[in-house]
Amino acid sequence: MNFVNFQYIAKVNNALMNNQDTIEILEELLNSVKTLGFRKTLNILKIKKRKGSVEMDDYDKFILDMIVKDFDITNDELLFGRYIRGEIKYAVGFAIYFLYENKTLGQIHKNIFKFKNKTLLSKYRQMIFDLNKSYKADEKFLEMKKTFETKIENYKKNNQ
Repeated sequence: MNFVNFQYIAKVNNALMNNQDTIEILEELLNSVKTLGFRKTLNILKIKKRKGSVEMDDYDKFILDMIVKDFDITNDELLFGRYIRGEIKYAVGFAIYFLYENKTLGQIHKNIFKFKNKTLLSKYRQMIFDLNKSYKADEKFLEMKKTFETKIENYKKNNQ
């Protein structure tokens, strides 16, 4: 009988500890919502949940690191950013454009950009194909493309 009581007390104690943890988590969540707002807190939680689920080989990491460095953004912004505006859409486009040399669009979507719309990934890749030197706005991105291609050639020479 004492053993049964001990088990019951252990279960009650464990439940109380879980309740204390739950209360602490909920208090932090409420503080975050008060400070940042509901939408921003929700987006942060979704991004944190997604991290660590991206599968990449060394070439993929090289491509993404190169793009992140040149566009002065973070990997999180590139991979998990919800809003793709301005230059970030070109960063995503370049990533897909160069990753597509070794992977299909389906593999890129499934393993790397799994939280982005697959159709939009194709659209961003097409933006890179559509760059035109006769447009002044595209000159910057065409120069970046040449630089990226040179870096990739050097990477392939040194790593194969």
